[in-house]
Amino acid sequence: MTKPFRQRKWLINTINYSIAILLLTILSGMPFALKSLYASVQSNAASDEATSLILAHPNAKKRNEFVQLELLAKDIDPVGKTIKFVVSGYHDCWQDCGGHVMRLHMSTFYLKENNDNRVPQSVSFDVPANNGEFEHDIVMPIDGDISIYPFDQYQVDVALSAERVDKGKSTFIGSGSNNLNLSVDEQIPHFVNNQNTIIKNVDAITTAHPPTIAFSGNFKRPFYVEYIVCLLVVLLVITTSATILLADFSKLITSAASIILGVWGTRSLLLGSLPADVSVIDIILTLIAIGTLISVAIKSALHVRNKYQHPPENRQ
Repeated sequence: MTKPFRQRKWLINTINYSIAILLLTILSGMPFALKSLYASVQSNAASDEATSLILAHPNAKKRNEFVQLELLAKDIDPVGKTIKFVVSGYHDCWQDCGGHVMRLHMSTFYLKENNDNRVPQSVSFDVPANNGEFEHDIVMPIDGDISIYPFDQYQVDVALSAERVDKGKSTFIGSGSNNLNLSVDEQIPHFVNNQNTIIKNVDAITTAHPPTIAFSGNFKRPFYVEYIVCLLVVLLVITTSATILLADFSKLITSAASIILGVWGTRSLLLGSLPADVSVIDIILTLIAIGTLISVAIKSALHVRNKYQHPPENRQ
């Protein structure tokens, strides 16, 4: 058995074993990916009503006045690091509210123990004075890192402050008040709400206005997105390696061109409209393209060397 034959057999066995391991990985993870995909489809098909109640005051209707507030997370911009909320609700007065204004402030917050010197961002809006519904689109900042896609997560820290303005006099509703009901839900494509955490001790946070209610939300990619992205990248690496190592030189140039086009087609499939060079996936795909071109250049040099230094008539 000649040495080149042994080397080629070793290469083929390595590729076969790699494919076998990959197939086992696909089969083991597929049920979980399908379950995650089904849960995501069901979530997107749900109505826009807030269904995940994270905070409510059961005695609110015993008061003459309260504000029912619903926050629906609709969109995340991972590059701009913002999240869009649709804030809707109604102002209910069992008696005449007297014409005073109920003003709501929605702001970010920071834990005082972290000694964060950033100024909390805040958005304010007035609710109808007497028994009226309202709806506003609010954009808030989030914390997260798109570079580790598809394993990126985003956290939003929101504090709500309720202010009553009557004849020029302003009074903030304290955290123990039952004048404000809050519920939160999300309908963000390709994201799941990992958890909502109520901040019970509002005195421990820094906000733009005295907070009435505060909570943190965490959003992550569904498992099926993580699974598909990793699977496609691994398949692309294996396919590219096999093509470069096993293809005849006469077909290598055409194969390399197809690989380059396939790499950027895969990029569009995995990252969609995200800008280039924002994630590790971009770096991996770029390295695959560069590695393909380098491999073609090396095989071209070896081919020319073998052809001119060892012409056919001199070979044994």
